[in-house]
Amino acid sequence: MLEGLFYFFALSVILSGIMVISAFNPVHSVFWLILAFTSASALFILLEVEFIALMFLIVYVGAIAILFLFVIMMLNLMDFEMGGDMSNFLATGFLIGVVFLINCRVVSHLGRPSFYSFSWDFVGKTTNIEVIGRVLYTNYYYLFILASFILLVAMVGAIVLTHDRESIVPSSLKRQTIFAQISRQLWGK
Repeated sequence: MLEGLFYFFALSVILSGIMVISAFNPVHSVFWLILAFTSASALFILLEVEFIALMFLIVYVGAIAILFLFVIMMLNLMDFEMGGDMSNFLATGFLIGVVFLINCRVVSHLGRPSFYSFSWDFVGKTTNIEVIGRVLYTNYYYLFILASFILLVAMVGAIVLTHDRESIVPSSLKRQTIFAQISRQLWGK
């Protein structure tokens, strides 16, 4: 049963990865990317690596893929003409794929490095997420808070950069200057 689910999600990752690069519509390509990330997350759940599975969902699907989708919508990439015949890149893509598969085969035969024997100092049976949460929120809480502030500044910066003030308040409208109004009332002008 679990082996069948593993092969199903692995095939889903491969097929959706192929569809990401072969889809002509960029929005459809992002949707296939989201499917690839969620299938990879399901694979990690089957391998009992829950933390990485949740990070895939939160970071890749929740942030990066949605960011790609909003950038595509904001830039209105649907207006551009797609390139002509792409079949001349098939040989290069095939060569890169073969080199990648050879590298995967070589790495799989090297075995696991010695740092996999690392153990946490927590007593009792805990899950991966609980152990990483304990370490993250006790030993590295200041770095976690710093990272959240950096992400907040990046989010505010993206909103400010894409915000079009002239579409909200046209330049033909008369603007209110509070200082001038207060000074007139105080000095009787």
